[in-house]
Amino acid sequence: MNVIETTAPIELEELKLFFNDKDTFYLIHYEESTLQGSKLLTYLGNLEIPCDIGFTTQEAFDEMTKHYLEANFIVNIPILKDRVINLLLQMKGLAELTEKEFIDANVDILKEWTKKLDALTLYNLYTVDSPTIKDYVMSYPEDDTKDLTGVNFVSLLDQEKFFMFYGRVIPEHKVYYKSYFNDYMFKGNNLYSYWANENNPMFLLTSGIATGKLQEKENATSV
Repeated sequence: MNVIETTAPIELEELKLFFNDKDTFYLIHYEESTLQGSKLLTYLGNLEIPCDIGFTTQEAFDEMTKHYLEANFIVNIPILKDRVINLLLQMKGLAELTEKEFIDANVDILKEWTKKLDALTLYNLYTVDSPTIKDYVMSYPEDDTKDLTGVNFVSLLDQEKFFMFYGRVIPEHKVYYKSYFNDYMFKGNNLYSYWANENNPMFLLTSGIATGKLQEKENATSV
């Protein structure tokens, strides 16, 4: 991997390196960048290049985490994804509480993430091609919100560590999100395109059972 340490906005000559070599990765030095806060997230979200952000102060890290939590567009920033996973696990009592001050200051948006992510236990069933199962999911309370605030909850779904989150699901959070579950509202993609990945054990198990592949594998190993 060719790692380019830079600032934002990224110089054109440095950007050209990615188009010539797709193995290029950018590390943005936050405090030295002209673009910061939500403007930096918007910029990186539009560029769609492999990148991460480096911070030298906790204040800056907190600022960007807050903007990431509240963003209404999808942007892939590994350091922010990892921190939010840790925050969510701490909120659920599934990891040691080390960030109480930040959680308390941002509890409303973190609760919104938690609710939507808990609801994906229903979405996992909804992906099965069965009218009966779909009717079961739709029997839960419906929420047809199209609000994309906090939309980066879908960005966590390719992180294996995240799925510890489902060690404790809040029953009241099981909601049928009609638009989230059905519409192509995630950067032109549907929720399934984020849910269906090799790091998601819930998807792999449900898909294996639904397609019969899991049974075939069990039969093969028992021979």
